[in-house]
Amino acid sequence: MIWGAIGCNLISDLIILNSFINTDVYIKDILKKSKIIDLANQEHGIFNWIFQQDGARPHTSKKTIKYLKKRCMLLDPWPPNSPDLNPIENLWSIMDKRLENRRPDNEENFIQILKEFWDSITWELLENLILSMNKRIQLVINRDGHSINGFY
Repeated sequence: MIWGAIGCNLISDLIILNSFINTDVYIKDILKKSKIIDLANQEHGIFNWIFQQDGARPHTSKKTIKYLKKRCMLLDPWPPNSPDLNPIENLWSIMDKRLENRRPDNEENFIQILKEFWDSITWELLENLILSMNKRIQLVINRDGHSINGFY
């Protein structure tokens, strides 16, 4: 399991886990370990930003929601199957394309390449992904909620 978070003027460490992810692992080994909430609070102020995540069970458990709502504003509920409206999904897609060119031959090599890519992400790329939200939302509206894959 690979986890990372991005935001305006911030990026988390890339977290790689070789275990099953449940609520407790998500809170302890991902949210707390990444310090993403603390970083965002320092950058933007407490409750002056919105945490967005997908609908994975550990993300939407009562315990996770309770934990997050004490620390940040939470975009909840998030529509299922909506990768077009999540900037990090676009970043994962960019990473996928770059991985195709590198062709890692084992797990260790794969992780090394992922970390190299993550560490090379520019502020310009993050800003473009995040600032593209308004355009993507309008495209989804124009397409009556259908995917904008290939349109953006």
